[in-house]
Amino acid sequence: MVIHSTGYTLGIASSNPEEVAFATDRLRVEHEELREKLRMLETSAKELMLLEDSVKGIQLVEELRKQTDQFVDELERHSEWEEQELFPFLLTYFHRPSMPSIMPSFWVLEKDHQLGMSFIQSFQEAVIEVTPLVVKKRLAEAAAHLLQACLILNDHFTMEEQLIFPLTEKVLTDLESFFS
Repeated sequence: MVIHSTGYTLGIASSNPEEVAFATDRLRVEHEELREKLRMLETSAKELMLLEDSVKGIQLVEELRKQTDQFVDELERHSEWEEQELFPFLLTYFHRPSMPSIMPSFWVLEKDHQLGMSFIQSFQEAVIEVTPLVVKKRLAEAAAHLLQACLILNDHFTMEEQLIFPLTEKVLTDLESFFS
């Protein structure tokens, strides 16, 4: 997640309350979909940690690897939308000298995103060469990386919502005042 504070003239920056409301709803819906996938990954990772049968463990790791790849693809599409549309609009809208900057909060979100992705990458690297000779401990360690990623990214979504939703509410209130 890379955040740029460049000017923004299309999409939700058109001062259309419906577009701002749509962006807020999209954020909420996509976060819930991503959270559901995180819950599934977390459940499978916990199952992997408790599994005694290494053959079943390898099968579960393969499935987890596919699910993790799909999750990363969806997360990246979501992040791209945030970075290209939502965040630039909010940064442009709230960039006023008389107000404190909101950039540090966006920086924290970016670092959380990067940390979560690094744990996913650690999981993926740990399971590259999983064979029946791999001991349960290695599978459990790989699953622990994935569990940590799930926790971080779930918290990331919550922090993002706690930052974004009040900002979009302020934009909608401003637009309502402006057009009334």
